[in-house]
Amino acid sequence: MHVTIKDIAVKSGVSMATVSRVINKAPHVSQKAEQKVLKAIDELNYIPSAYARGLSRHESDIIGIVIPEITNPFFGEIITGVTQIADEKGLNILIFNTDEDAAKEARVFQILQEYRVRGIIVTPVTGINTFDKDYVRLFEKLNIPIVLMDRRIKNGRFDGVFFDDRAALYQATSLLLENEHRNITILTGNPKHVITQGRVQGYRDAFEAYNVPVSEKNLIQGKFTIESAYEITKDLITDKKLPTAFVGISNMLSMGCLKALYEYHISIPEDISFVGYDKLEFFDLLNINLTLVEKDAVEMGRRAAMLMIDKLSGKNTQNRVVLMPEMVIRGSEQFPARNQV
Repeated sequence: MHVTIKDIAVKSGVSMATVSRVINKAPHVSQKAEQKVLKAIDELNYIPSAYARGLSRHESDIIGIVIPEITNPFFGEIITGVTQIADEKGLNILIFNTDEDAAKEARVFQILQEYRVRGIIVTPVTGINTFDKDYVRLFEKLNIPIVLMDRRIKNGRFDGVFFDDRAALYQATSLLLENEHRNITILTGNPKHVITQGRVQGYRDAFEAYNVPVSEKNLIQGKFTIESAYEITKDLITDKKLPTAFVGISNMLSMGCLKALYEYHISIPEDISFVGYDKLEFFDLLNINLTLVEKDAVEMGRRAAMLMIDKLSGKNTQNRVVLMPEMVIRGSEQFPARNQV
């Protein structure tokens, strides 16, 4: 049976108000009364309700984290980074997954308001949302400190931590062009998706810099899922329309593409080349040494948490941190020997 502060008050022989002051470490409680309350708490094994405590204080020691894909390892690493800083500062975290659903995201924000969280660190739902002023107003109406991660909001001026996606895809594509590739396929996901646009532009920037025309047939649309990339790549294989190289736009799309290549026994870089964006540590187990532009997601989480700490401490200066991913060359960018003329 759940123990309440009323049970504690009855057992210790003091008022409920006194019990509440002891639990919340408020002043003006005699040492004798405090000892009685603490003894009753111990004997009844009372665990204070963080939710109720937040209501009484009009805030809590909880930071909300809102992410769109809980199954994506990238967001798992972000949470690790946020937790590292939260632990140091004595804050707790409450994690919600939105599944890229705007309606679910709105419900999550309402729940976090009810819990009186001190701040929200969020990777906002994007999809084909135009991020107009109404969407910005949704965030502003929360009246809670907000820090964005990985995705910006058009027309919004929120603090956040982002990667330079455009520069990352420019690096990846340029490396392939340097290795004499011209037929380079990129699986774009949804072209109206906010995270697609900067990355595809980086791909186009590289072709422009090398004075090589872009073949639009090499920009293949789909969904930001392993399954979508797998089916697209499988179709390219069976239709004998494989390029000499793929450039990965996200870890999930890269995994789907690589899964199809692996199942059809297409070797990297002997048969085809590949440069990906984001970490793909699983493929190390298959002895596939992939050249990747790697994002330090743990550091992103740490920096987002530190921005939140600054906001909670009263620093009102707007701050947007842009992190540069690191190119790690392992040889998968080399022009395939079996495609050389």
